[in-house]
Amino acid sequence: MKKFTKLCILLSFILFFVVLLSLMLGTLPISISDILNYLLNGTTGTRTIDLLLVKMRATRTAGALLAGMGISLAGILMQSYFRNPLADPYLMGASSGATLGVVMYGILTLSLTSTLGTSSFSMVLFAYLGTLVVMSLVTAIAKITRQVSTLLISGIMVSALASGFTTILIYTGDILGGDGEKLHGIISWGMGAVNNLYWHQIGVMALLIIPFMIFSILALSKDMDANVLGDNYATSIGINLKTFKRKLLLISSILTATVVAFTGPIAFIGMFCPIIARMINKSAKHNELIPLSILLGPIFLIIADILTRPGVFLSANANALPLLCPLSIMGAPIAIYMYTKSKNFTM
Repeated sequence: MKKFTKLCILLSFILFFVVLLSLMLGTLPISISDILNYLLNGTTGTRTIDLLLVKMRATRTAGALLAGMGISLAGILMQSYFRNPLADPYLMGASSGATLGVVMYGILTLSLTSTLGTSSFSMVLFAYLGTLVVMSLVTAIAKITRQVSTLLISGIMVSALASGFTTILIYTGDILGGDGEKLHGIISWGMGAVNNLYWHQIGVMALLIIPFMIFSILALSKDMDANVLGDNYATSIGINLKTFKRKLLLISSILTATVVAFTGPIAFIGMFCPIIARMINKSAKHNELIPLSILLGPIFLIIADILTRPGVFLSANANALPLLCPLSIMGAPIAIYMYTKSKNFTM
């Protein structure tokens, strides 16, 4: 049995285990027998536990599952675009652009209807527009400089610029015609959260993320393998680099926008999951790296979500932490290690 197959089986078992833990753990623990009863009989026997399981634990688990898959795939596509293992939707500003788009959508709906808009597709559209604007700026900088350090700093600065405008819009929402108090809730959302999702939002996420996962594995992996070897080689085997890179940018932007629209920015998952996939598989083939990355993404994101919950590692009376806290602790050391490991940072 190939190493890749063994890794897929192992990661699938780990993912199943963390999904089960996610359904069980929280302020009010839910037992495995309760979960089995619900699956077999449609109820645990207690209405309160039924509602907790279906309306809260299952939604946040499914949301983390899809968000982890989507953002890890966006990360590997972005790394292929820039040929840089540190490229990440969070670090390169794509998430900040999407957040700015969602906040603009919120202010627009507040000013027109006095109610914060919740249309799933409209939120994704505005998030996508924000992401596209920011990524267009970052890619324009990438064409000017080939230095990875300069590109990373530029991405971080563009991200900071978008975050600055987002903060201004939130705190001046009342002046611009919206309700500032209603917008202030976006601040905690802006640090990442999967605990306020609804099933229709998860349906939209699945509708947008799953087809792109399949398309990327089937239609883009070989071209991504060739792209790693350089422009000259990719062109010599018939790849239209302009069209290919537009696909990478378009899909990574849509995936990032979809995740951010519903969960807020998810930090570092898109960077370190592809890196870990390369390390454990010892192969650069993208038809193997993509499946491994989209298994690792939800594993890490669900674990991070579990760690933020009151009643697990925090006191039951504590406030839930944003996902940025555990994800930064996981991701920052890997980013520092990769940055100092090589002077070239090539893939």
